[in-house]
Amino acid sequence: MSVKVIMANVSGFCGGVKRALGLAYDACRQCAGRVYVAGELVHNREVMENVKVAGVKLLGDCDLKKITPKDALLIRAHGCPRGQWIKFHELFHTVIDGTCPHVDRVSKMVECESGKGKHIVVIGDKSHPEVQTLVSFARDGKVYIISSEEELYHLQGSLDQVLVIAQATIDESSFRSFANKVSKIYPHAEIKNTICGSSRRRQRAIMHFKEEGVQAIVVAGGIHSNNTRTLAQIARKIGLPAFHVETATDLPIQKLKTFQVIGVIGGASTDEETTKQMVADLLALEN
Repeated sequence: MSVKVIMANVSGFCGGVKRALGLAYDACRQCAGRVYVAGELVHNREVMENVKVAGVKLLGDCDLKKITPKDALLIRAHGCPRGQWIKFHELFHTVIDGTCPHVDRVSKMVECESGKGKHIVVIGDKSHPEVQTLVSFARDGKVYIISSEEELYHLQGSLDQVLVIAQATIDESSFRSFANKVSKIYPHAEIKNTICGSSRRRQRAIMHFKEEGVQAIVVAGGIHSNNTRTLAQIARKIGLPAFHVETATDLPIQKLKTFQVIGVIGGASTDEETTKQMVADLLALEN
């Protein structure tokens, strides 16, 4: 009997990734010199290989002495810390801002609200480039990053004004849980759910899979992609086996053969064709 495969109703690159990639390809066509990016443009190995072939080069320390007036620097979708932003504008004649518009809006919110005296609590991963971008905009060091309950209770003290925000790609239920706990410590805290719309829609698609009788989920996307890992974690949290794979060739076929109904969803930095190829390969399975 053939496997039933259900593809999520949201797929393909999110708006921020699509915009950054468009800027990268445009720069490669138009720039007279080299096009650099500081760090991975997006967390997807296959996508990064494609932009490298097009001419984008990851900026390394050894490249800093080779920069010419013809070269350009592309800010990746996650944005970049304020200090790096200033440095890049000193080094390059041309700096192209590929920051996701959502990240840009939240960065400006952090700058504005911390300027009013508010302490900013960011629920997220302190090592993630987006979070590093956000916290760099807080004035007077009025910012805290929380990723565990232990860190949460270190907050206790006399913070008179508190704004709680989220990394764009974290689990929405975890954010709500942490935000509620912050509110118990600081009842006056203002809570803003800054998880981006694309992440919320994909997370909710996982929940919808459960309602449709899906027995296992394939999550397509970069192994180091936070938003993609989050989708797999949510699936496991609600009791569904989740297989996080980068390409169709990575599918664990023998394991997937044991399921009759499989859901497939791609992360925000996964192109739709990759997800569709996985669906096609799964439809060819015989139990």
